[in-house]
Amino acid sequence: MDDDRYQIASVAKALKILKLFLDSDRGYTFTEILNESGGMNKSNVLRILSTLKSEGYLFLDSVNSKYFRGPVFFNLEGRMDSNKIKNMLEPDLLNAAKESGMIVHFTVYENKRLKIIIRAYPSSHESLIIADSEDGDVPLNATGAGKIFAAFSSEKTRTELINKCEFKRYTDNTITDKNEFLKVVGKVREAGYALNYLEHEEFLCCLTRPVFKSGKELIGALSFSGLKDMFSGIRFDRMNDLSMKLTKELSRRFDYEE
Repeated sequence: MDDDRYQIASVAKALKILKLFLDSDRGYTFTEILNESGGMNKSNVLRILSTLKSEGYLFLDSVNSKYFRGPVFFNLEGRMDSNKIKNMLEPDLLNAAKESGMIVHFTVYENKRLKIIIRAYPSSHESLIIADSEDGDVPLNATGAGKIFAAFSSEKTRTELINKCEFKRYTDNTITDKNEFLKVVGKVREAGYALNYLEHEEFLCCLTRPVFKSGKELIGALSFSGLKDMFSGIRFDRMNDLSMKLTKELSRRFDYEE
């Protein structure tokens, strides 16, 4: 039934815009979308983008004013690899690093290992890097991200991580006893965040919170790292507030609602 009488013009226009985002993880500015819209007027494009954003098909990154594919795309695909997560989150992490003065990084569980996929530094726009396999492995027992994955992963993933963990000592503060670690993990689950106090490196502390997708499935762990002196007083309170606000926002972007 190809008769034009049965076509809804507004739906056809929205689908035309959505086609820009098929098979592509890149972001588009409003001007780029307008130029690719085939002559739609500005107000129509704005309304369509607003609707697609509110329904979860697109999200607008406020840092670089670009539209990206939203959680509905990823739910339809049924998978979300680290490259897609990186494209969605890296502007937010860089902005958080600048605002907090901390190193901000994001850890995922991929190919049966914990790995950092993004590190954002506060000093430069060019300081965002993707960790490679040599320095990307994250020890379960000595990091905030490890505690978050042990606390909030599925039972299958949690069992895999704990059975694989060697409980190696990195500093005097590292937890090397499995039972002690599990007790800490229980407290992390109750608190909703994890602290790493000089457990992996002698000079670094870390505050980590979970980022979820719909169904409360863990996407990854968002961490703020800095020197010990940064983890006290007003500066810590501000960082704690920022991490809480950011993880809630990122989880909403992945279609998670508390």
